[in-house]
Amino acid sequence: MSYSQFHAPPLTKINKIILVTAGICFLVVSILKAIGAFSLVGLLGLSANGLFHGHIYQMFTYPFVEVQLMNFIFNGLVVWFIGSELEGQWGQKIYLRFLLLTVVAVGIIYAVVNLLFFFGTQFYLTPIHGLSGINFALLIAYSLLFPDRPMAFMMVFPMKAKTFCWILAAIEAYLAIFSSFTASWAHLLAMGISFVIIHFQNNPLISKALNATWKPRSTKKKHLYVVKDDDQKPPKYWQ
Repeated sequence: MSYSQFHAPPLTKINKIILVTAGICFLVVSILKAIGAFSLVGLLGLSANGLFHGHIYQMFTYPFVEVQLMNFIFNGLVVWFIGSELEGQWGQKIYLRFLLLTVVAVGIIYAVVNLLFFFGTQFYLTPIHGLSGINFALLIAYSLLFPDRPMAFMMVFPMKAKTFCWILAAIEAYLAIFSSFTASWAHLLAMGISFVIIHFQNNPLISKALNATWKPRSTKKKHLYVVKDDDQKPPKYWQ
C-alpha cells in the first residue's frame, strides 16, 4: 500500500462550522474549568436525566462539547479528513441530514435505554459528549463506500478501511462490556446507525429522510451506492 498520494481534502462548509463551534465550546469549557466555575458538560452534554427534565437542546449540543485537548485535535482531524470527503461526495444537504439523523437517533435511543433499564443510576445521570460519536459514524460510512482504501491504525499500521473500522468497533465493544465505559455504548450506537443508513439507503424511509424534497418527484432518482471498486466507471455516490 502506498501513501505517497495522500493529501488532506479542503475543509468543507458544514465541517468548518462543526469545528469552529466545537473549538469555541472547548475554549469556554477550558476557561470555566480554570476559574473554577460550573462545567458546560452537565449543561450541554446529553443525559437521560437532562433530556427527560426538558433539556431537549442537549440532543443537538452534546457533540460539540470537548473537554480534552488531544481528543479535540484527533476528533477534529477525522471530521476534516473523512467528513470533508464525504460532504464533497454527497453535497451539503445530504451530509448534514446524515449527521443530524445519526446524532438525534443516538441521543433518543441512548436516553430511552437509560430511562427503561438504568433509571436513577450513574448511567442515567452521566452525560455523553464530544465529536467521537460523529467520527465513528463517518468512519463506518467511509469504510462501506471505500472498503479497500488504505488507512493507518494508530497512525502506524497500514490496512484497508473496512479492517480498520472493524477493529475500532471491536475495541469499543470491549470497552463497553468490560470497562463500563458509558460513551462506548453511544459510539457503538453511532456505528450501528451509520451502517443501517448506508447499507439500507434504498429503503423509502431512509431515502426520504436523507434526500426529501417538497418539489414533485423527478423521474430521475438519485441514490447512494456502495462502491465496491474505486476504479468503477463512472463511480456512483450519493448525489
